[in-house]
Amino acid sequence: MNSNSERPPVPLWLLVSPFVLSFVALMFKSPIVRKAMFLPIVGAVIRITVIRLSPGDYATACALTIQVFKMCDFLVLTDSHLELRPVGQIALSAGSLPLFERAKWAMRLLTSPRLIGWTSEPKNSSIPPRPTETSRIRFAIKQTIYLALHLLTVNILGITLKLSPGFLQRGPGLAGSGWGRRSVDALQYYAMVWTWISISHRIWVLILLSTGRWMPSDLPPMFASLGNAYTLRRFWGQTHHQMLRRVTTSHGSFVSEKLLRLPRHGRLSLCIQLYVAFFISGAIHHWGEYMVMPLNGFNLQACGSMKFFLLQAVAIHGEDIMISVGRRMEWSFGLKSTWRRKASKVVGCVYVWQWFTWCFPIGVDPLVRFGVIENGVQVEIIQEACKFFGKGCNFSA
Repeated sequence: MNSNSERPPVPLWLLVSPFVLSFVALMFKSPIVRKAMFLPIVGAVIRITVIRLSPGDYATACALTIQVFKMCDFLVLTDSHLELRPVGQIALSAGSLPLFERAKWAMRLLTSPRLIGWTSEPKNSSIPPRPTETSRIRFAIKQTIYLALHLLTVNILGITLKLSPGFLQRGPGLAGSGWGRRSVDALQYYAMVWTWISISHRIWVLILLSTGRWMPSDLPPMFASLGNAYTLRRFWGQTHHQMLRRVTTSHGSFVSEKLLRLPRHGRLSLCIQLYVAFFISGAIHHWGEYMVMPLNGFNLQACGSMKFFLLQAVAIHGEDIMISVGRRMEWSFGLKSTWRRKASKVVGCVYVWQWFTWCFPIGVDPLVRFGVIENGVQVEIIQEACKFFGKGCNFSA
């Protein structure tokens, strides 16, 4: 096999098998059986990795690798039947629930990556405030309007990305652009990621609302305000989506508390948890990249996600040290007045933006070379509208 066109298609049954096996595994009452069920889940994803997916299936590849680490948490590291309970569940263990109730418990767990509505829901403001809307219909209309705007935004970003040489598969790469162009490209790329994740989340919200079981207050936004991302820790810990928070923190806690037996809130323990969390994030995306790599001409070292995410841990660690030193030396920078606090936040947001301007080519350039950007899902509302009115559109770079 010498080209992507010669990839054998991955059977549909194999693609869905890790998710079906995950559901079945959570149904077993025995912890030993649940742990054993982790092996066929990993085996199925490894088999898909050997066959490989096309570059346009990068999101699917990441969903598969996320499932591996998620089930490592739910089946191996955690006794999920005892430790994970929805708010209001009377039974102390999911294993004591009737079969149908246990199936609902398992399905709800698999579809609640942020554990909203569970006793383990994060309490440190990492989840955006819950909506105050009380009418399902009005809330659904708002979600539909936002969904339409998001689709239009993706369409516009798809056009502008193609006009940027850095995002072309055979172009000079993002790192080869000037700093001004690179800064704009960083904003464009994050806007694309933000919008696609928001689209999938709003579709899921509409599905949940249609069941009549969930209220708007049960469905907080996926992202918090960008205005609060004035440090890297706040960006990753609050502003960015928290879909991987449970997966990353559970592995970090296991390493620091159970393997190394460190005090839970000790400085060394928190440091290890930070690096393990970003290592898991890197592994998830790195594995996903490898799954869509061309069949020839690249190797595992060509992927950039692991470097990118470990850099985030190093930067946050350095940031924490600087903030700690500043507090000890009582550096206030005259931030007591309101306008100075706001100005400092603006400066912080610019600093975060420029940090990503510097490091995002490390993680994104390989995706560009693999053809993920050019071969990804395309939304062409504007182009189709132009065709409908008979004028035609041409947005080629």
